[in-house]
Amino acid sequence: MYITKTLKHKKTQQLDNLARASGRCYSKIVSFVRKTRKKKGFWLSKGAVQKYMRHKDSPLHSQSVQACADSYFDALNAYFEVRGTNPEAKPPKRTPRYFKVRWKSGAIRLKNGNLILSNCKGREPVILENVSEKPNYVEMHFKRGHYYFALVYKVNVLPKQETGITVSVDMGEIHPIVSFDGQHTTIYNGRFIRSIKRYREKFKAQITSAMASCKKRSRKWYKLQKTKRKTLEKLDAQLNDAEHKITSRFISDCQRVKSDTIVIGDLTHIRKNINYSKKSNQKLHQWAFSRIAQKITYKAALVGIKVVSVSEAYTSQTCPKCGHRKKPSNRNYRCQKCDFKYHRDGVGAINIHNKVSGVKNTPVSRDIGSLLGVRFNWHLSSLGLNPRKVAVSN
Repeated sequence: MYITKTLKHKKTQQLDNLARASGRCYSKIVSFVRKTRKKKGFWLSKGAVQKYMRHKDSPLHSQSVQACADSYFDALNAYFEVRGTNPEAKPPKRTPRYFKVRWKSGAIRLKNGNLILSNCKGREPVILENVSEKPNYVEMHFKRGHYYFALVYKVNVLPKQETGITVSVDMGEIHPIVSFDGQHTTIYNGRFIRSIKRYREKFKAQITSAMASCKKRSRKWYKLQKTKRKTLEKLDAQLNDAEHKITSRFISDCQRVKSDTIVIGDLTHIRKNINYSKKSNQKLHQWAFSRIAQKITYKAALVGIKVVSVSEAYTSQTCPKCGHRKKPSNRNYRCQKCDFKYHRDGVGAINIHNKVSGVKNTPVSRDIGSLLGVRFNWHLSSLGLNPRKVAVSN
């Protein structure tokens, strides 16, 4: 299991040159493979491409050049996997001017708290200060005026526990997580996250309008562009921090009830099936459910909890008490047949739990406990073990 620590670095000529060299290297690989495919009719192997690239001069470390080939063939293998079911799928063909740079273990040294990232012979290394542990590999990418170094570490994972307790999750646009552990339903409020997203879109519209009203590349235009970049970076950091805190608290609650499995409703392709008002569509298309699911998955793995996904079709419309199906018109669910009343997202979490427990077609008749709520604040913390503080091992 791997975790990532990110370091921000200002833009420099050295880093620009490395990113440009990585772009040339990746573009050569793309062109070489495409030309061979077109002329000879077969796909080159990764080993053949890496051998070909050894004879090309590059300011990058030899393992960084190999990493470019790794990135290309990861994308190519993804194309091979989906081309049978997706006729619109195409092999990677983009030849970027700049590309991410990866340093593997052989190109990394740790000395006196400084992380030294080697380049080819005769080139100055990249030095990152105040690093206490040597990572397995480092990846550099550019985003909004700055370079970011992702330090990837291998961590010890707790052995999987078997308690027979399952926690189901219904993810929503307003409430990112609504869970049910068989007895209690917990709502993790996400309205603050929603407010950040709304402000972000409002700010983007205002700043874009202001930039459009002035001459492009003028002094005022560059000033507005800098303001846009800094504000969006701040808002993205706030969103990421809020998602981490909510998911860490959720994993802690799963540990508290000694759960061994988390079941998440599968929302794949949900955006293809929605078409409401312009405002509602915007909210749903900003819904970052995959980011929440990804954070839950890797944090659960760190503490030995298995994560599975199931279809959540009609789970928010089916009464968990009598099985009658009705589409709710607001946040509350009320069954017309048995008069069962509950929160709509809570009904979804309960039905997901019932589906995994094998009682989907045998509706429960017991009373379900009242809702518990976790309101977000900046000091929200996990209970007990924090998955992000697991000891790092080389």
